Amino acid sequence: MSTTDDYSQGVSIATLTDPPDAETLAKNIANATVARSNMRFASASARTAALAGVAAPVEGMESWLQDTNRKYIYDGSAWVEVPLKAKAHTTLTSSTGTTSGEILTGMSITMPTKAGTTYLLQASGLLRSTLVNDRIDLLIRRGTTTSGTQVGGGVLFTKVVSTGETASAFGVDTPGAGTTTWVVTINGVGSGTVDLTASAAFPAVFTVDEQ
Repeated sequence: MSTTDDYSQGVSIATLTDPPDAETLAKNIANATVARSNMRFASASARTAALAGVAAPVEGMESWLQDTNRKYIYDGSAWVEVPLKAKAHTTLTSSTGTTSGEILTGMSITMPTKAGTTYLLQASGLLRSTLVNDRIDLLIRRGTTTSGTQVGGGVLFTKVVSTGETASAFGVDTPGAGTTTWVVTINGVGSGTVDLTASAAFPAVFTVDEQ
């Protein structure tokens, strides 16, 4: 007569008095283990088809759908999505300069986004200008160009032109479902050449956190 595992999870274990049957033994253990793991399926319809051929889902089952990159838990009556907070960051490896107009800094993040979800955007780095007391706008935009929607920013008036000053830009955005790109830009309002670069004490970093 078979018995169950010591953790009361319903994994069927054969006893020494059971007739030898390696296939049944292996299948019982495999099926019980897989059903209690995070099962992966190509889509919701693939999950339904796979489970229909074995048994109905039971409360506590976990699954991951590869087409939407979402995790679900079966609550006894339906598959409920488990919120997963996304996070991404990038750093700047070289400086960039301009004498007029807004330019891209090279810091960009592209990631899947969800409907109705807010994302916190933060950019920081060392701002410099060849013009004393030049105004430099540090901006975050949704899109891939300087004409994208501004969703965050900060303003700095430089005082130490030779070494620059650290500055940060903040913003929140609710872009909706799909794939979203955000970029960091700088804009020197005066006539000086401005750049955003990194220092050992204050690296240039751009982060996006799902709230």
